[in-house]
Amino acid sequence: MKKFTFGTFLFLLIFQTSLSFGQQAPYVPLEVQKAYEKGTRSEMGAPGPNYWENHANYQINAQLMAEESMLSGEEKVTYFNNSPDTLRVLVIRLYQDFYKKGSYRAWPVDPKDLTDGVHLSYFKVDGLQAKLVHNSLPGMGSVHFVRLVKPLVPHDSVTIETAWKFHIPEISRNRMGNYGNGKIFVAYWYPQVAVYDDISGWDRIPFNGITEFYNDFNHYNVSIKTPPGYAVWATGTLTNARKIYSARVNRRLKKVASSDEIIPVFTQEDWKADKVLKHKGENTWEFVAAYVPDFSFAATLKYDWDASSVLVDSATGRRVRVDAVYPDNTHSFKKAAQMARESVQFMSYQWPGYPFPYDHMTSFSNGGNYGGMETPMMANDGDDEDSLRAAGLIFHENSHTYFPFFMGTNEEKYAWMDEGWATYLTGLFYKHYAPKYDYFGHYAQQFNAISGTENEMPLMIPSNLIYDYAAYRTQAYVRSSLAYRFLQDAMGEMAFKHALLKYMQLWHGKHPIPYDFFNVFETDYGKNLMWYIKPWFFDHAYADQGIEKITRFNQIVIKNIGGLPMPVVLKITYTDGSEQIIRKSTAIWDTQSDEVNLQADFGKVIKKVELGTSDIPDVDRSNNEVVR
Repeated sequence: MKKFTFGTFLFLLIFQTSLSFGQQAPYVPLEVQKAYEKGTRSEMGAPGPNYWENHANYQINAQLMAEESMLSGEEKVTYFNNSPDTLRVLVIRLYQDFYKKGSYRAWPVDPKDLTDGVHLSYFKVDGLQAKLVHNSLPGMGSVHFVRLVKPLVPHDSVTIETAWKFHIPEISRNRMGNYGNGKIFVAYWYPQVAVYDDISGWDRIPFNGITEFYNDFNHYNVSIKTPPGYAVWATGTLTNARKIYSARVNRRLKKVASSDEIIPVFTQEDWKADKVLKHKGENTWEFVAAYVPDFSFAATLKYDWDASSVLVDSATGRRVRVDAVYPDNTHSFKKAAQMARESVQFMSYQWPGYPFPYDHMTSFSNGGNYGGMETPMMANDGDDEDSLRAAGLIFHENSHTYFPFFMGTNEEKYAWMDEGWATYLTGLFYKHYAPKYDYFGHYAQQFNAISGTENEMPLMIPSNLIYDYAAYRTQAYVRSSLAYRFLQDAMGEMAFKHALLKYMQLWHGKHPIPYDFFNVFETDYGKNLMWYIKPWFFDHAYADQGIEKITRFNQIVIKNIGGLPMPVVLKITYTDGSEQIIRKSTAIWDTQSDEVNLQADFGKVIKKVELGTSDIPDVDRSNNEVVR
């Protein structure tokens, strides 16, 4: 008999481990395979030794013309090529060409908001006049190209100078706009260099109104000139607050920096007393922001501003300022600063449990009834009449700080990598904030309406290919949030959170893709997760469990008809009036069988068996109850 050596044992252990991680290996696109080969990414989930990303410095001088609902600006952009490739073209985004007549849109626009698009006075590259052109493909919309006279070689930079203006939409306000009566939120507003990455090269996906964004981590130095009486909040730090605001306002802001209290920075009484702004004329607001993926701002007349600060890192003592800015006739925003405080605190210490990465977070109320839109350090929120829904909205938009901004994910292709996380984390927040609210039950019911239908798209179908909003919404928010939720159930809370924090530690400030997420979680967990990842993220599996049979030995056979791994919860009523609850975590399906047997009390007679709960989706509940 051959001697069984330690080396043989080690080989078998490695071989078995590789088998377990390779089971049901999902489709891996050629672009991702090449990234592994080039060493920019690792099959274990970490960035590879050759990982790189490009970035830019933006110097922008803008002027808001509120009466005309126009914005003009000049900018100087220094773009750094950190890639190993020589770039012969630049891809430039003019997002407000979304409103250009003839542009392709997947979101309706009122004809009154249609324009001739972004008007460029000039566009120069390294001091030479250059011409922006569209790709020959139809429907490119916001995507433009400029051929470089001198190719941009690795580790070199190029300078772009341009001046532009556009109309701020007043009716069809897609994520930004003029909300009337001195309420303006400006986002996706400046000519921007698109992302060039190791997976797709240049990002050429046009903005169609549904899918969101993908940006590099850049530095911003921005000045904004406003008409008399306007106050401005923005991404980044206001560097000339002492020149703009009154001494009273600056004293209050200084107090905010170290206070747990909600402090009215200024109110209607301050406006009436003319104690907010130092000057009655035009003002120029100066902001700086470092290593952020975008820049936005709000400009308003006679808004209220509540602020506080939150300790987010006990080890360093770092605090974050939270703001709520709103019109005086608000429904719920007078409580928004407190809601934002609780949100940032929960995110920093509970879920995801990573100190809030920015120095402030401003929740701006546009005065509308509902809806929100995230940007770095800024959120454009509706003013929901229901304070419980308002708290969830504020948390959801603020949680986008982590996904996609801190993590740099591609919302255009994989909306579930940001909206899914924000939706899932909001559910965890509601357990803390309003434990009786059946948040996940609500999403389970939404999922029931579309799961398994031909209109439901697997999560790995790129989001930009989905033009039906209901299908997009299900993929981006609903299925994805449930996928994260039941993955936590499968792994256990501690292991799931450990893997999540590992993922954030490895990929913050970078551009993770789905395979990085999958690989980090599998590696950190130390077990095969493809039995779960494949049906939830790659397949057309749907939500449907059923009671197959009850044996004479009180064994209850549950069949996973739709193929999605989810928890199994049984309520068993016996003839003697007693009841029993059996709950098995999602991990019960890791054997990849489509049936499981659960043992009821053998010494009792079963009267009725009920399968499922309101927060576990199931498209067909006709087989979820057996009465004997």
